[in-house]
Amino acid sequence: MLEKVSQVVLLKDFYGPLLTAKQQDVLHMHYEDDWSLSEIASNMNTTRQAVYDLVKRAEGILQEYEDKLGLVTKFQLTRRNLDELRIILAGPEVDNPRLVQAVSLIDEIAELL
Repeated sequence: MLEKVSQVVLLKDFYGPLLTAKQQDVLHMHYEDDWSLSEIASNMNTTRQAVYDLVKRAEGILQEYEDKLGLVTKFQLTRRNLDELRIILAGPEVDNPRLVQAVSLIDEIAELL
């Protein structure tokens, strides 16, 4: 369950602005504020089923964007590769100025992600 929450939040971070304001709000309340569907329904003066349908529809839209664009997958792969590079370059020869510079550049790139 935690993995699904993390994935939906990550997808929302990348593609959320492409959703309607209502879809963004419902996903935020459900996944980031940890509201139940019933709590959201009460807050929005609607039914739990309507909120459930809205959440599922928004999740599906986010997944469609990811399937077509792959930005989250590329981000995660880039992040993993940068982490591996940092480990490789920050080995015992860390006193080598070029390696220190390379690690510094990797850190700068990682902060931009």
